Amino acid sequence: MILQGVRDLVLIRHGKSVRNIAEKSGPFFKNDDARKKFGAVRDRLIPLTQKGIRQARKVGGGLKRKFGIPDLLFHSGFLRTIETTDGILMAYSKKESAKFKVLEKHLIRERNSGYFIDFTEKEVREFFPWWNSYWHNHDRFLTAPFGGEDFISMAEGRLLTFLKSLETISYKKGGKKIFVVSHGRAILGLRYLLEDWSYKRMNRALARENPPNCSVTYYKFDACGRPHLQFANRIFRK
Repeated sequence: MILQGVRDLVLIRHGKSVRNIAEKSGPFFKNDDARKKFGAVRDRLIPLTQKGIRQARKVGGGLKRKFGIPDLLFHSGFLRTIETTDGILMAYSKKESAKFKVLEKHLIRERNSGYFIDFTEKEVREFFPWWNSYWHNHDRFLTAPFGGEDFISMAEGRLLTFLKSLETISYKKGGKKIFVVSHGRAILGLRYLLEDWSYKRMNRALARENPPNCSVTYYKFDACGRPHLQFANRIFRK
């Protein structure tokens, strides 16, 4: 994929959220105990845990040391990315923060998990056996949660639109340095586009390579606008 006007693109997954600690099976809860422990919260309003807040502050320090001051920082508008962004900003002084824009971009939100997000695995097997079979036996990249969003539509739809929108940002000599605070599956979708992954490669990533909380994936763009992966899923320890 070619993107003009971008020099550095840094993808950051949000810190550990409350739902991340709930035991899940696919897009639904593993059992009723896991559901009771977590409770019903709108996906958009799921907050970070205390550990997630600490992770966000730590990654902020790592980002500043590695990349300095960005030109733009995007987050998805979901509470867990807002709180992660707040943690990152703590690494920068007010004078430094005034040098870049923080923008909410709904295009980079988490995948829509559909109607079963608050169901348990047992309930899905019992009441929707036809869908349970579909979910477990079809291509991960192409399979959509009931009432939700499949990965390929997310990637080739709104995530592609987001990347293309970066080219419309006012030009800066040498290109812009952009931070993107998003979600694990959305980051895999962005990688699919930037690295031109095959279906096989994307399915392997969906099965085994979900980015850890507050991990960083970094692309450097050459003069022709081609992205070159420098590292993926790096955790800044200090």
